[in-house]
Amino acid sequence: MRIAPLRITDPWFHRLVRDGKADVRTLSAVPCDIAVHMEAVTILHHGIDQNYRPYLHLRGQIIQIRPDVELPFGITEIQYRAGAEPGIDAYYEFDPAQLTELVRKGYFGTRFRVPESMTGIEWELPAEADFRVVAPENGEQPPLVFAGVRDQNSAVLTEENSGYTLAEYFPDYSAESPVRASAGPEPAVPTHSGAIQDLFAGEYLDDAEHRWPTGTADRYAAVNQAGQAPESVFDRLVNELEAQRRGAESTLETDAGYDPDGPAGALRERIGPGVRQALSSRTEAAPADAPERGTEHARDQAAGSGFLDWDEAEDTSEVGIAPVRTSFDRRSPGEWQDEADDYQPGG
Repeated sequence: MRIAPLRITDPWFHRLVRDGKADVRTLSAVPCDIAVHMEAVTILHHGIDQNYRPYLHLRGQIIQIRPDVELPFGITEIQYRAGAEPGIDAYYEFDPAQLTELVRKGYFGTRFRVPESMTGIEWELPAEADFRVVAPENGEQPPLVFAGVRDQNSAVLTEENSGYTLAEYFPDYSAESPVRASAGPEPAVPTHSGAIQDLFAGEYLDDAEHRWPTGTADRYAAVNQAGQAPESVFDRLVNELEAQRRGAESTLETDAGYDPDGPAGALRERIGPGVRQALSSRTEAAPADAPERGTEHARDQAAGSGFLDWDEAEDTSEVGIAPVRTSFDRRSPGEWQDEADDYQPGG
């Protein structure tokens, strides 16, 4: 008889035991074979105490339990329902002969791995199971079975107790050459052809030489052939703007058309006459026996015209104001004070 079991940990089992009226038959450590749908097989290693000896970790789900003896009420096979299969974790230990075979097949190579053919299939493994069989109330009803596999998460398998020589299922990776083992064509390595292409071919470049100082003080200052630091673009733009500003001011000063009510008009009509008269009187008061260089020419020009010509451009060849101020500065402090007290702007 094939029947679907319940787990030993099911709550109904403890209720039936406490009831005392149910006919429960217990079988412990029954040898059996279990059918396991293998989901994963991986290579693990022991610790340093065993020199990192390799072993296999088997993980899957129990589908069937086939006891070696017949259970009560003619039960010969336990079949789990879909979705209710219990999991199992087992560990397979290689013996020395299998380890030697694995090394011969290239165990220490980079391509060595568990073959995919060992997973996704049904394995038959030895185990021991406990059963609790509850007798039916009448002959028409099936019995109730509770089943549990021992060492479900820590079973240790070997070639002797399982009958499997798993080293035989590993392919021989040592026979494969590096060329055959490569997954695809090797990427081409770029090499230098030796030909040099001029990036500035056809471009005009300035032949001016830029020398760098060799001294310690001016180590970081570039010096041109004239011995001066070259101007940067920013300095050159500032100089151009300054020249434009000076040109504009010079144009305003020499322009005949000015505003009488503006600053230029006040300078020309109110301040200018007083300054010219003061300079004329100061020139006439200079002693005649000790003329300064250029003073006589300035006095003649002031006597001939009576005022400075502000509308004409200044003649740099004829010195007028600077020598007068030089002679005036050489006077004693008392004379300076007396003349300053006699001065009246515009008088």
